[in-house]
Amino acid sequence: MPPTSDVEALVGLGILLTALYLQSESFVGPLVDAIAFQSLLVSVLLGYLAWVDDDPSLALLAGLAVAIRVLLIPYVLRLQIRAFRWRFRELGASQRVASHALAAVAVAIVAWFIFQQTLGPSLPPVPGGAFPFVLLLQGLLTLSTRTNTLVQVMGYLEEENAVVYAGALFAGGFPLFLEVVIFLDVLGVVLVAVILSIQRSVVGAPEEEYLEELTG
Repeated sequence: MPPTSDVEALVGLGILLTALYLQSESFVGPLVDAIAFQSLLVSVLLGYLAWVDDDPSLALLAGLAVAIRVLLIPYVLRLQIRAFRWRFRELGASQRVASHALAAVAVAIVAWFIFQQTLGPSLPPVPGGAFPFVLLLQGLLTLSTRTNTLVQVMGYLEEENAVVYAGALFAGGFPLFLEVVIFLDVLGVVLVAVILSIQRSVVGAPEEEYLEELTG
């Protein structure tokens, strides 16, 4: 069995790379696949820690994460995308891809530095312990800079993944962790349903139809 620290670091690196990809992609379909894969990585970490620590509650959380954040919510988002006849892309995002990618790298570096200087010394030394904090700020960046409704939903899911990821590393043994994650999953499902329902009732669709911007 590989050392737990190596697995945590490897999964954390994969999660960080997906966070950077989410900032550099403008088409919504690939973004849904990326957030589902990121959630799957968090679920794998939960499942591995459940196996190592023989903790049924972590195994339950891993199963819930797969069912809700890997399968259910991405399925609903893909249904929204397939409901339209054009290639679904955030309006104007093609001109902002480079700036989004640079901002994501800058936020990752700043978040890592802030964690090492503030939270890091007071928490148990865990390989990749800064990754959840970096992921949290990446989710906030998505929520604050993207205008597409579905992309903002994915920013919220990234925030959820950050909280669950941090809990798995630092608070897996606390009973409250189980209740918090279940609450976040239920809230996520309700939030997605409400947001999409409101958008459809107001404008008929999550985004108005625009032709793909041509550059050259």
